[in-house]
Amino acid sequence: MVLGSVKAWVTKKRMVILVLALVVVVGGVLSLTVFRQRAAASEFFTAPVDRGPVRNVVNATGTVQAVVTVQVGSQVSGQIQALYADFNSVVKRGQLLAKIDPRNFEAQLENARANLAAAEARVRTVEAELNTQRANLAAAEANLEAARVAMENANLILRRYTELMRGGVLSQNEYDNAKANADSARARYNQALAAVQQVRAQIRATEAQLEQAKAQVEQARAEVNRAQVNLEYTNIYSPVDGVVISRNVDVGQTVAASLQAPTLFVIANDLTKMQVHANVDEADIGKISEAVEVRFTVDAYPNDTFIGRIQEIRLNPQTVQNVVTYSVIIAVDNPDLKLKPGMTANITITVDQRENVLRVPNAALRYVPPGVTREKVMELLRQGPPLRPPQPSEEKRAESSSAPPGRSERASGARPQVGRELGQASAGIPGLSPEAAALVRQLRDPNLAPEERRALLEKMRALPEAERQRIRESFQRLRGEGEGPSLASARPRGSRGPASSVTLAPGQLWDPAEKLRFPAPRETSRVRPAIVWVLSAQRRPEPRRVLLGITDGVYTEVITGEVKEGDQVIIGDTSQAPAQQSSGPPSPFGRPVGFGPPRPAGGGMRR
Repeated sequence: MVLGSVKAWVTKKRMVILVLALVVVVGGVLSLTVFRQRAAASEFFTAPVDRGPVRNVVNATGTVQAVVTVQVGSQVSGQIQALYADFNSVVKRGQLLAKIDPRNFEAQLENARANLAAAEARVRTVEAELNTQRANLAAAEANLEAARVAMENANLILRRYTELMRGGVLSQNEYDNAKANADSARARYNQALAAVQQVRAQIRATEAQLEQAKAQVEQARAEVNRAQVNLEYTNIYSPVDGVVISRNVDVGQTVAASLQAPTLFVIANDLTKMQVHANVDEADIGKISEAVEVRFTVDAYPNDTFIGRIQEIRLNPQTVQNVVTYSVIIAVDNPDLKLKPGMTANITITVDQRENVLRVPNAALRYVPPGVTREKVMELLRQGPPLRPPQPSEEKRAESSSAPPGRSERASGARPQVGRELGQASAGIPGLSPEAAALVRQLRDPNLAPEERRALLEKMRALPEAERQRIRESFQRLRGEGEGPSLASARPRGSRGPASSVTLAPGQLWDPAEKLRFPAPRETSRVRPAIVWVLSAQRRPEPRRVLLGITDGVYTEVITGEVKEGDQVIIGDTSQAPAQQSSGPPSPFGRPVGFGPPRPAGGGMRR
């Protein structure tokens, strides 16, 4: 009886275990089925592969300024007596703008003139003293001559008396008198000679006084000129033609010009020619040159796009909050006077561009299906034959059939036209030896490295003087023909103006005062492989290999690959959204990584 109860309990326990195991298996199967159904029902966000422009640009901000802005100040202090110009006044060079009270400076001028008159009178007085002393010198010289004659006569008598005394004819008393007379005559002669020397010394002293008096006259005349200049400085004239854009003083205001000249007016020379001072980050400064295209807008005219050209890239770095920027000067025409000084310009510098190329959204390059790892993506890239960009001949034919007319040669990778023009002009110099002609042809490359250019110039300096002179004359003619900025950038040291305005030393090829110009950056390969995902007929993601070119931040150029125009590439799906939103970091575009950005207008759809 007990044994039967135990067997029944064991059998019942086994049944419970089997039932529980069956429930677990059925639950797992149902969960897996539901998960697969949900995964199959996931919605994908797609965007088409289309054709259009792709531009690699550098964005910057700058300030619109006049090309020449002159600050008109005052070199003298005083009270503003009158103003003859106001804001927006059109002024001409030499036009009177303001007047400072001149009474104090007129008094200083009168005082200086009086001092000049006194100095001139002193000169006349010293000249009269000099004339008197010269007359005294003549009288002293006459007395000296009389003393000399008397001394010679006394000496003659003394010699005669001496002979008579030796003969015993003359008495001792008469001899002594003759000797005393000779000594007295000699003393009078010495006294007259000393008087002559004294008068001559006085004349030299008077002549020095005369020179000093004349110097005082010159000093007094300089004081008069300075007082006259200060009086003229009370009239403020315009140094250039232009428009007054700032007036900083009013009538009755006192200006003090002590250590720094106060600014009274600010004049813009020509508002039809403006320039934008842009600050370009050091990471982008190597991409730009004078050959790139520049467009910008201002907040005052948001619908207008202004076109400029890079005039100068200054080598003066500025560091603000550990960010290094360089000043880029952009020249722009302003015939309608829309641009005003001080406006903020939002600048777009087109570094490279492709027209009518196959492109994919950047969101498609960031999308990875669930469960696909980085190693899997690298393995997919290595599968199949390697993707190669089209040959230059094929690319040229494709561009000629798809690119619109007027596309720049730089965008298609061709040598700039300016280099050919410079090379043809240089190669056409008559009378050059083959070696000199080869050196000139090598210098035609606008992208020549600085060390290579220096080596070529050293070789050119070894040429005969006649050939160097022909090369100098040829480059001077090129400069005088008014070539554009591109030709200027092809020169080793830039362009400052017509060559006729500079003087070159013997053996000198270019003017050292010319400004440095930066050549266009060399083209670098931007081709890189990537994987994009396209929905299959079974509504599953399929990988497609592509070679990518330049990007504008939204679209990326497809050079070649396994996609064609019209294919729908996946930019995100809903299966990754909950996990990304709960645990993943936010995307810079405002959505979780893998979910994809908002669909472009007319391009995206759900499947």
